[in-house]
Amino acid sequence: MTEIKILIALLPVIFMVHDFEEIIMFKPWLTKNSLEIKRRFPKLDTFLTKKRIYSISSSGFAVAVLHEFILISAVTYLFLLYDNYNWWFAAFSAYSIHLLVHIGQWILWRKYIPAILTSIVTLTYCIYTLCVFTKTIQVSFETMLLWTLIGLVITLLSFPSSFYLALKFEKWRGDVYVNK
Repeated sequence: MTEIKILIALLPVIFMVHDFEEIIMFKPWLTKNSLEIKRRFPKLDTFLTKKRIYSISSSGFAVAVLHEFILISAVTYLFLLYDNYNWWFAAFSAYSIHLLVHIGQWILWRKYIPAILTSIVTLTYCIYTLCVFTKTIQVSFETMLLWTLIGLVITLLSFPSSFYLALKFEKWRGDVYVNK
């Protein structure tokens, strides 16, 4: 297997390393910081409350992550089967921008947020992979930009369904385990 194919195959693994930090730290961090979020970012607090994000448990959040993991894994392994980089690049670039958003959140928050440690670590993978990708695969800047935009749109469109599944899981969990 070539270096670029190994790097491409690693994307779901890298994604999960990052998301493990989010899964593990999401609920305790949100619980600890909810009052500060409300004070510093009232519009964000209103959004989180309206969308019932505060009520999602760590296992519920893991359901949302699973949804995204399935998508990123599918496009990765389709690339490996068919050597068509477009959809993989869309997922890769959206993931890379996702890491930059976390770094921006950390700068804005000015202290630890769940995801910053692995954002910094896995961003090095993204930078290296992008360098190898652009040297190995002949693709124009315009094409990369197009597939980056496609990846961002699909990612943004997938969030409502992933959190919908998380909330459905919470309801099921409550019905099956908590409310008995």
